[in-house]
Amino acid sequence: MGKKETRIRKYIKGLIRNRKYLTVEDICLYLERYYGVPISVPSVFYKYKKIINECRREVYNERRREKRRKKSSRPKGGRS
Repeated sequence: MGKKETRIRKYIKGLIRNRKYLTVEDICLYLERYYGVPISVPSVFYKYKKIINECRREVYNERRREKRRKKSSRPKGGRS
């Protein structure tokens, strides 16, 4: 993970983890409301769009790792 774990990144990851599915626009609206990020400016929107997609990738990779870990810790064999 090369990027610095900032407050906004943690917030975005929290949204991705705890909500069913939010589009980039939905997450941007949350950022605008709670952090005052000027999303109506195109350059700002595209900057955060990139950050959101990176965070989404990281969260999905975490989920995949967790599933793999659970699967490997499950005992082998059928019903007894």
